[in-house]
Order: sequence, then structure tokens, then C-alpha cells
Amino acid sequence: MECRDTKTKNDFLKSICKRLLEYDPDIVEIVQFGSSVYAPELAKDIDILIITRQAKENEGYLDTIFPLLRDRRLDVDVIVVEVGEKLREELLRGILGSFKVLYGDGEYILKFSKTLGDPSFEEAKSALRVAKAILELSSTIGNPLDRDRLVREAFDSLFHAARIAAMTYLSTEVSRWGLIRRMLPEPYREEFKEIINVLHIKYFYHGDYPKDSVKEEFEYWYSKVEYFVHKLEKALEKVY
Repeated sequence: MECRDTKTKNDFLKSICKRLLEYDPDIVEIVQFGSSVYAPELAKDIDILIITRQAKENEGYLDTIFPLLRDRRLDVDVIVVEVGEKLREELLRGILGSFKVLYGDGEYILKFSKTLGDPSFEEAKSALRVAKAILELSSTIGNPLDRDRLVREAFDSLFHAARIAAMTYLSTEVSRWGLIRRMLPEPYREEFKEIINVLHIKYFYHGDYPKDSVKEEFEYWYSKVEYFVHKLEKALEKVY
């Protein structure tokens, strides 16, 4: 079985697959996920999920890929799980949000997706609370790089709150935000599109948030997302 073609960095990804399979012949599926899938032209790293019948030393997977990275401005991160092993629900939702199967037929990632519990508005509200806690933590951090990472994570947690609320409203296990946006009716579709473009892509991924008014900007978006979650919850209550 060969690696599937991707639109960009195709030969590089094929080489990664080949090396991983040579290191671990028990691999049944290799899945690329995250920013290198939804924004390949801008990605600074490639996240890969490896599903294997029997996991080897985690460092070995990285060591076998390392020679491919010497002449590239890219890094590769790997998550290794065995067939039948459980993934944290939050991590799994993140992977399923944007992914491509590089090796295998998608059977195993599909099985993982079926282990997800039904999304809920309480889960969305939890993401809101976590976002606020992360932002508060960021204000106590002196290192500017660490603080920036926390601020971006806080904005992204707001995005995830909106995504989970949209999934709950739609009564769907689909977690790919591009599909969710297309499935939502108006006016929710346009609102969710703005949340994606600003919170997830501009603020989290690019880090292009207003540095001189972080708290005010966060409070604005917190209220906006909180109201979005509230509207979806009330709209669903009317249906039932």
C-alpha cells in the first residue's frame, strides 16, 4: 500500500511514510492532521498520528524522520497509539477537525471517531471557562513567548466552544469545522465563519491579535461566542 497523494509536499510526505513503515512494519494507518492540512502553504510543522498494532519507542519514530528535516524549515510531531487504545476526547476532536489519511484506508481513524461521546452545550461552556482561565494565567507569565502561546490558546478555546456548540446544535459527530460551517443555517453560518477566520486562523494560528489590548479583545470575543452558544442552545430547545 502506498501513501496517498497530497497537494503540497507530496514527495516529503511519501518519504516520511516510507521511513515510518520501515521502522515499524506494524503500522496500519498514518494520519496527517492540524494546520498542515487546512493551511499547508503557511504551516510551520506537520502533525502526524501513527496507529500501529504494537508501538515501538516513541523517539525511534522521530529519529527515523529526522534526516528528512535537515534541509527543511519544517518540524514533524508524532502521536503514536496502538489499535484499540483510547485517545483523549479533546485530542481526538482536534485531530478529526482537519485530517488526511496518508497511509491506510481510514478504517482505524473512523473507529476512533465512533468512540467520541455526543457533544454537548455543557462541554462548550466548559471550553469558555477554560479559555478565560488560560487568559488569566497568561497575565502571570513573564516570558513573552510563553505568554503569547497562552493568549493564542485562550482565543482558540473560544473557537472550540463555538465548534462544539455548533456540533451539538446540528446533532452531528462531524468535527471538521469547514463541514460544520457549511451545514449550519443562516445566520449561524456567517457568525461561525467569522469565529473561524478571526479566532482560529488569524489570532491562534497566525498570532495576529491586538497585542496592546488583549484583555479587551478577549472579553469582546468571549461575549460574542458565549452569546453564539446561548442562541444555539435556545434554538435547539425550541425544536424539542
